[in-house]
Amino acid sequence: MVERTMDMKAGMKMIIDIVGAGSLGLLFGGKLQAAGESVRFWTRTSEQADQLKQKGIIMIDNLCELHIKSNEIQAGPTTELTDTWNKAPGDWILLTIKQTHLDEFIDQINTLNNHHLKIACFQNGIGHLKKLQEVLPYSLIYSAITTEGAKRTQAQVQRAGSGETRLGLSKTLTVSTEEENGEEQIIPLAKVMQQAGFDCTVSNEIDKLVYRKLLINGVINPLTAIWRIPNGELLNKKERVRIMRQLYDETLTVYMAMGIQLEGDLWEQVRGVCRDTASNTSSMLADVLHKRTTEVESINGSIIRMAQQFNLEVPTHEVVLHLIQGMQSEGVS
Repeated sequence: MVERTMDMKAGMKMIIDIVGAGSLGLLFGGKLQAAGESVRFWTRTSEQADQLKQKGIIMIDNLCELHIKSNEIQAGPTTELTDTWNKAPGDWILLTIKQTHLDEFIDQINTLNNHHLKIACFQNGIGHLKKLQEVLPYSLIYSAITTEGAKRTQAQVQRAGSGETRLGLSKTLTVSTEEENGEEQIIPLAKVMQQAGFDCTVSNEIDKLVYRKLLINGVINPLTAIWRIPNGELLNKKERVRIMRQLYDETLTVYMAMGIQLEGDLWEQVRGVCRDTASNTSSMLADVLHKRTTEVESINGSIIRMAQQFNLEVPTHEVVLHLIQGMQSEGVS
């Protein structure tokens, strides 16, 4: 790999490590590189990295086609990330892998436990921030909530409409004394994301956004996976809406017990997401169709575990959890 050092005051660019070369990772990484940042892609296998370096990336955004040539791509397997970081530290890690691959990533990065990393986490569900902080106690671990969507076919990535990205430091994490200005440190990343064409801002209420997304994902994703339908079709039958409402009501009961207060008409927000992403295939449905392990454990499973802390029952979440888990090994046709 070709590395560059970074000095913002001197006008040099950030070195941004994108861990996970799925559709979202390639979208963020590709547009950040096109905007002039130094991007390094990290993949699960050497074969995936080699493919990127051989074929480059084609991005389609609002009918505009952007090519990043193969000789401009820096890519390698995540097993090599720590060695590269020890020689040429980056400025930011954007973690775009799914929760199902998080433990593998932690095993690969734990030798950097004394480093002061800055990581923006794009995972669904909850629990991943604390996992990372336990192995990287001196690092700043940020939440990243995005409504950006992308579809990938081999080396081509198509942006599925512009979304919003919010970055923030969770109040649930303990920040070391020397990193107390953590909220300020994420501002430069938000700025380069804006320059790359993303609607990206810093939020001091990121935890509320995390729980809002957990609620929405916990209602929409498993049902689209079970019924094998795009998001919008959930609203087409009263029977589907009835099950949606049961998942929604159970989640709100848990949130009330936890003292989590979210603003606005949340039920209408859930329905609004279905309408706004009507033709989208949810990530959980895509995983089931491709016979991959889903994130149902970190989404609906998280809601079940929170309920158990207060001796609450969430039977609908338990049913969809077991239904999805029963599909994972064989998928659906």
